[in-house]
Amino acid sequence: MSFTKKIIVAMILGVAIGITLNLFIADTLASDFIIIKVFSLISNLFISALKLIIIPLIFFSIVCGILSLSDDVSLSRLGIKTMTLYVFTTIIAISIGLLFSSFIEFEAILLTNLDSSISLDNTNQKTDIFPSNIFKSLSEGNIIHLLIFSVLIGVAASRIQDKIHTFIEYIHQFNMVINELVKIIISFTPLAVFCILSKTFATQGIETLAPLMGYFLIVVFSLFIHLFITFSMLLKIFTKLDPRKFFKNIKDLIIFSFSTSSSSASIPFTLNTANEKCGIDKSISSFTVPLGATINMDGTAIMQGCATFFLASLYGIDLGISEILTIVITATIASIGTAGIPSAGIIMLTVIFSQVGIPLEGIPLLLGVDRLLDMLRTSVNVSGDICISCIVASSENKINEATFKS
Repeated sequence: MSFTKKIIVAMILGVAIGITLNLFIADTLASDFIIIKVFSLISNLFISALKLIIIPLIFFSIVCGILSLSDDVSLSRLGIKTMTLYVFTTIIAISIGLLFSSFIEFEAILLTNLDSSISLDNTNQKTDIFPSNIFKSLSEGNIIHLLIFSVLIGVAASRIQDKIHTFIEYIHQFNMVINELVKIIISFTPLAVFCILSKTFATQGIETLAPLMGYFLIVVFSLFIHLFITFSMLLKIFTKLDPRKFFKNIKDLIIFSFSTSSSSASIPFTLNTANEKCGIDKSISSFTVPLGATINMDGTAIMQGCATFFLASLYGIDLGISEILTIVITATIASIGTAGIPSAGIIMLTVIFSQVGIPLEGIPLLLGVDRLLDMLRTSVNVSGDICISCIVASSENKINEATFKS
């Protein structure tokens, strides 16, 4: 059985087992044992293993990538292209969310007695862009600081390549070891997907969707439009790549990121897909993918646009042109600043709501369906990372079309 089929079977079994546990043996000792001792243990071990290799993977990949670039001009050009495209797709994403939400008539109701105990403090957000203590940043898992440090080391090493042959050889060898470790960890994906989905549906259940079905469906619809229409158009406009082949190449990644709900945790798989399936040169993907996992949150931007319109309607707040423009700008900035961790997007809604006068007490209302939406929007986020990586690589003639088509 192929790897893709194994993951799909694991997904189906996970959903089925999870719903069965939720319906028939919920809140029993047997259910608690299976969910906590088995599913949670395996899920946490897998996610921890992915997080374990994120820092060395990003560092060695970026340094090796920069060393393979010809000069500083190439690096600057690469950075400008990537940042511009990421911001552009984020603006498109938030606009799609607002546009389709405006077609739905959400009934204005008086929202009271909502649980406002949700923690709105996202400790993973860092306001200091430039690292002052890299070891402290590494211990905190600050990806932005790691990116900056890795780029600086790569640029410095590239300027004296003729004098540090041994250092460069070690860097490339370490990179090979980390890539092999990635392959080992990814081989356990089907088992992890089964456990993660079983745990999710066993604890959440299907009934959590009912009160928020309109909001849930409009977010899902917007996510699919952005995933299949926007990315296909971008590939058609900026490259000669076949969008149908693109989605076939990344289908494993879509399923994998759906289960992890974390753009950061998906970095190893995303890099592997970019290089092995899409033929993107490592000098490009080693820069665009980690950067995308940090700032490119198209799926999150869509959710934030839909959630803002949804709660504004429920509270009876009219959104005019100025408010919509404020939402687009704020959501773009907020999604760029959103950490690549599960449910971080829901926390960043506080930034947007405060700009347009929506009470923060409405946020807990969204939590019933946020876990499932988080899975979907993470898939869109990482698909966007690969799409932009393909466009940038194509513009730099750094994509192997034979690999992409094979």
